[in-house]
Amino acid sequence: MRDYFYFKEKRKIVPFVDKATNEIAKQKLDTIFSNRESIGLPARFVENWDKVSLYHPSGNIEKANAVIIDANEGAYALDNKLNHYTGKEWIKFSCSWFVFNALPEDIRAEKELDPKIEEHPATFSPTMIESFIKFFTKEGQSVIDPFLGIGSTLEACKRSGRIGYGVELSEKYYKLSLKRTPEFKNNIFNDNSLNIDKLKLPEIDFAISSPPYWDILNRSTHDFKKNREKSNLDVKYSESDGDIGNIDDYEKFLDSVCEIYLNLYKVLKKGAYNVIIVKNIKKGSRMYPLAWDIASRLSKTYVLKDEKIWIQDKAGLAPFGYPYSWASNILHNYCIILRKE
Repeated sequence: MRDYFYFKEKRKIVPFVDKATNEIAKQKLDTIFSNRESIGLPARFVENWDKVSLYHPSGNIEKANAVIIDANEGAYALDNKLNHYTGKEWIKFSCSWFVFNALPEDIRAEKELDPKIEEHPATFSPTMIESFIKFFTKEGQSVIDPFLGIGSTLEACKRSGRIGYGVELSEKYYKLSLKRTPEFKNNIFNDNSLNIDKLKLPEIDFAISSPPYWDILNRSTHDFKKNREKSNLDVKYSESDGDIGNIDDYEKFLDSVCEIYLNLYKVLKKGAYNVIIVKNIKKGSRMYPLAWDIASRLSKTYVLKDEKIWIQDKAGLAPFGYPYSWASNILHNYCIILRKE
């Protein structure tokens, strides 16, 4: 008979050799499998059920409420209400920083879909977004991005088996999102996200987005602007008066971006998380704590839970300030984690 019950001994997950205990474990596993839909058992466990065993760290069969496929991958707690991660996967994601640079396969897939995708001046990798989606939701749950752009968040939803929703002001990028993820065509809105609470949306399980970093694109200089203009590519999101990325007054921009997230709050389920990817920026000789200001304002309504620091370590460095004054090369973004409680 194979091992149906595992526990932890000397920091290793090992099989429990007692025959009677293994028989009890087998019976409990049969009950779990019978109730797999109501439990919400992850698909990978269902598909590999002949390899699944019960687990309890101290070997208490009566209290055992976790299952494993491979001891090296860790155990999945059956009362995990947030995601389908094992304990080891959860711990790995809980690191407060991560390094991620654009993946060639993501860039290639975008260009193969439509050369015009390159026109968007600030895209995100669906692979990076997918890691957040997998942590904060389970398969089949809903995800929304109020600054959809070319649909990277919906691509991540498609890959991970979630239901994607998005709002995009630019008609150009809205059409690219439709082309990229036609399975979500009824969930994509060509509208201003200030109206998000007025759209026909269900209650949403999770939100992730990256708003404009104030009007940073409108004042981009040096090679970024020159090279993109030479290739006839966009150097800002849109010409629309409703585009908050065109607001040049910092306080007014903060008012507008926070209003969008406060309206989004109304469509999120109780307990839903909202991840906002943004960074502090510089204008002239002054630094504006954009990420901190957004977090501070929204924490009066949301609960500010934490942050993750996204580091782009392959970005080029420039001699800012040399040789007169200190000025950093900003290679990190803040992933602000808020919750509706």
